[in-house]
Amino acid sequence: MDPPKTEKSREEVLVEREAKKAAKAAVKNKDKAPPKPSPQPVPLQKSSTDSSISEKLDKLHISEPSCKTAANAQPVATAPTPDAKQLSKAERKAQFEAQNLNLAKAKPETKPTLSKAERRAVQEAQRAAKAVAQDKKTAPAVKAKAEPAVKPLGAKKEGSPQKHAKKSAKATDAPQQQQPHMVKLFNHLYMKKFAASEIVNSTQLHPAITKLGLQYAEGVMAGSKARCLAFLKALMQMIKDYETPPEKEFSRGFEEALNPNITYLQKCRPFSVSMTNALKYIKMYTRQLNAKESDSDQKEFLLDAIDTYVRDQIEKAEEAISISVQDKIYDGDIILTYGCSSLIKHILEEANRRQKNFRVVIVDSRPRNREHEMLRQLVVQGIDCTCVLINAISYVMPEVTKVLLSAHALLANGCVMSRVGTAQIALVAKSYNVPVLVCCETHKFSERVQTDAFVYNEIGNPNDLILHSGTRQNRSCNPLADWESINHLTPLNLHYDVTPPELVTAVVTEVAILPCTSVPVILRIKPSEVGY
Repeated sequence: MDPPKTEKSREEVLVEREAKKAAKAAVKNKDKAPPKPSPQPVPLQKSSTDSSISEKLDKLHISEPSCKTAANAQPVATAPTPDAKQLSKAERKAQFEAQNLNLAKAKPETKPTLSKAERRAVQEAQRAAKAVAQDKKTAPAVKAKAEPAVKPLGAKKEGSPQKHAKKSAKATDAPQQQQPHMVKLFNHLYMKKFAASEIVNSTQLHPAITKLGLQYAEGVMAGSKARCLAFLKALMQMIKDYETPPEKEFSRGFEEALNPNITYLQKCRPFSVSMTNALKYIKMYTRQLNAKESDSDQKEFLLDAIDTYVRDQIEKAEEAISISVQDKIYDGDIILTYGCSSLIKHILEEANRRQKNFRVVIVDSRPRNREHEMLRQLVVQGIDCTCVLINAISYVMPEVTKVLLSAHALLANGCVMSRVGTAQIALVAKSYNVPVLVCCETHKFSERVQTDAFVYNEIGNPNDLILHSGTRQNRSCNPLADWESINHLTPLNLHYDVTPPELVTAVVTEVAILPCTSVPVILRIKPSEVGY
């Protein structure tokens, strides 16, 4: 009798299936590639018991290193046998790759290893190729740029109008930047001269504003107070002549018409602090006009507001300051002043009318010799005056009892902005313990903070320093007459300097005699309608 058949386990079934697949793959790959020799798997023999099969499986176990080395090996074709065969993991992987040829083709080929010198040679060749390609790209661009020079006169230029406008703007700005005899530290202060075509027969500029701008540019109208009064007078004339366009309110139309006139005046000369505050005042009242009223009533309201500003902020303030300073002037005083200020002149004339015995020392400096006019008017009033140059103040300062100075503006940090040379006089007076009183109306107070004269200033004509220097005899043979031909010579004619508060004893205002540090307090308590 035959021995009883034993049932096959799951492992044996799987081994038989893998052996059949390997046999089929080996038959297909015979013609394609010769198989590499590899260790033949030991065939499994049938056993009647499960224990013998497990013992043989344990004997055929392959460790990890041997699997890694045999990963690239191809299996050897073996004839299929009815007996079950067990294959290793590496052999099964090789059989799977042999069946799927697409995976083998997709694998990247291993690059040959190059030495350091060879890699460097390859990189140099790649760089040379890139440079040649870039030269080929730039060559057509150079030809395209050179074409406009060969184009006929009637040919049109390509490009959008915006690009041409930007190019023309850059072309106009280039001469201003490349202009010789400009101090680089003050490049932001140089102003471009306006063309006459901008103001001749202009429909946007009022004739009174045009005339005032020319006076500003030529220096005919100088002084903070005089410029402010002339500006307000021109605005009053403009308000009287203004006619409201159809379908527009008076306030909006007037403000639109005012803006180009203000821009023109600022091109002629930058606004002073007093003019800026006056302009804020007028614009604020313009926005408060009642549109339901007639144009004549609104004009009358604006004119009354300007008259009130001139009367309260300028005229009455000057009278109040003059009365306050009279209490500080005594018989036998020697008062030193600098520049030509209408406020200082009014104070001295008032002291003379009160029959006080004092003497005035007027300091003169170029290029604006307006002190001569002040000297002439004081002498006509019968006041004893002496005129000295600014480089002689150290000789006359020991006999001076007090210094009276005017101000262009009083800044929020207590610094006094005034005519250039004021800081030098205040410094010499401080060294001799002479009190320095600055007379300034509150409409000249500014919220701006400035510690030096570099950020904001005005630059005058440099010829004023050169052509009018020296005595009458050597003006005709001035060695600096042709200074523009000297490349390394750059005259600088600044208008203002900044005096620190430590050099000022007190500031005389229409409110009271205050220290310089009280400027923020005055700005806070000013009436809201001033618009500061």
